[in-house]
Amino acid sequence: MIIVTGSAIAREGADAQMQAVSLEHVLRSRTEPGCISHEVSRDVEQPNRFVFVERWADMAALQMHFRVEASRQFAKSLAQLSDGKLEMTVYQADATT
Repeated sequence: MIIVTGSAIAREGADAQMQAVSLEHVLRSRTEPGCISHEVSRDVEQPNRFVFVERWADMAALQMHFRVEASRQFAKSLAQLSDGKLEMTVYQADATT
């Protein structure tokens, strides 16, 4: 399984728009093949910071997600709405019970 974590801080006055585009992206991404889960939350200590957590079946599914035009447009929108400090980390993980 692939786990992706990321965050973006909305520039002043852009948090409502960032929330809207983030939610749209999450809901669309959940329908993609190989998406196990895809979520966005707001940091309770820093409300203009949006935190993303995604789980994908494998790297091929994640790479396909990155090639979707709507995902590319989301990344551009997020960059425009943020303070410029976008973060993303990709992990390879095995689930245990």
